[in-house]
Amino acid sequence: GLTAATWNGFHWMGPYDIQYASNGVYGISVVEELLARFGTKDTLGVLMTESVFSAHLRYDAGNFLLDLSSLADYESLPGYARMGGKARFRFHDGRLHTQELEFGGKRFIPSDDDGEAANVAFRDNRLIGWRYAEKAIMASLLGMTNLVLHVKDLHLELAAAFQAVTVDAFAPDPSNPVRRILDPFIHRSIQATNDNFKLLYEYHAAEFSLAPITADEQLRLIDTEIKHRPLVLSEMDMERFGGVRNMPHEFSTREARESGDTWFWRWHYRALTVQRLYDEMITCRLDATYGPGPAGAEKLAADQLAQAWWVSMVAHLPSLRRATKRDPDWADPGTLTPQTFRHVARTLFTWLSWVHEDVGHSAAAFVYNPVHTPMCVPEDGEGVPLVSFAFNVAAYRGFVFLDRAKLLEEAPHWWFANKEDKKCFDEFQTKLMDLGTNDPAFSECDTKGFYSCVERVETAVSS
Repeated sequence: GLTAATWNGFHWMGPYDIQYASNGVYGISVVEELLARFGTKDTLGVLMTESVFSAHLRYDAGNFLLDLSSLADYESLPGYARMGGKARFRFHDGRLHTQELEFGGKRFIPSDDDGEAANVAFRDNRLIGWRYAEKAIMASLLGMTNLVLHVKDLHLELAAAFQAVTVDAFAPDPSNPVRRILDPFIHRSIQATNDNFKLLYEYHAAEFSLAPITADEQLRLIDTEIKHRPLVLSEMDMERFGGVRNMPHEFSTREARESGDTWFWRWHYRALTVQRLYDEMITCRLDATYGPGPAGAEKLAADQLAQAWWVSMVAHLPSLRRATKRDPDWADPGTLTPQTFRHVARTLFTWLSWVHEDVGHSAAAFVYNPVHTPMCVPEDGEGVPLVSFAFNVAAYRGFVFLDRAKLLEEAPHWWFANKEDKKCFDEFQTKLMDLGTNDPAFSECDTKGFYSCVERVETAVSS
């Protein structure tokens, strides 16, 4: 029905084809299989357990808290529900359970009782009570992920400036070892950001595809987030990310996944594991080009282009400048040392390749699923608003899910200074492929999960 209506006449690929950067219309079946496995109607709890949305959680004395209440300050598009809301979750029986929803000044408790009024209405394609609150919070969660985390944080604040500074600083010698290490992760970021921003805000595509608020309200939200909740790059380091949110480190371990006695923070475990592979690869490549130990650090300190790049990075990336002031042990504000470069590069690589995939191309699992994960909720709760749904499918399919450079493709020779340098990257690729084959947190992907499979993850913010 809805899938056929939005794909009729589009012939480049079918809805179930995993092609270009589209993960196919599999999010619907993934959600339904999870709801069946856990025997619940608690879609939000299941999604917070398994998906990238868990990046928005904070932990407090056994409760997992989601607070999107600040979004209620922004006027919704006519005919659509306002954004905002809060939710509280607790872990038991293998997943996070939604204990309470707060929306529109009211509190709701989800129910698995088929006879409960909201569940009866849901079967008739109407949203009332806790079902309305859940879907409105879901749309707000998608808005916060798409508009703030994806567009603001990754495109506007990090990727484009990172590419511009890197290309400019190393223009006298693009063969510089630091430039070679950075090269895969700056691919097409400025081009993608500029084109996307024009589409989103000059042509107002953002009004459905990012959040159900006007383009002007979205820009006001971005401005508010930049001013009042500024990014600090050191807090985005996956080694620190959980601690900032009061998350015990045990949540992000294989032991948590295997025991079932504690919540397994799948999204963070995946990102942390990949960041550690990046860290190994960066260390290996620095040793292969500058040399290991104190001698290598001295050689890097004497590299005038690399040091000028570092000065420019601190000057042009506010999130990095804040990190050097707040956490100078994480990033030296003066000299680019091997440790500083590892910390900064591994964090940028993780967010601009791995996490961007999670919030970009992997969004197919949600964009194509207006029943379980609506991006826009009708104000009256009646049915699925076809105009916004069809627009979102067309926008993401045509402008976001584009083919791009991938981490596991054969690397071009100009990325490397010598054979040892290339061996470091080859080993990184081998370990990443092994995760995709042998670790369920990575292999449950595409048709079986909310994430892209490893062989399809991009190198940079390139679309």
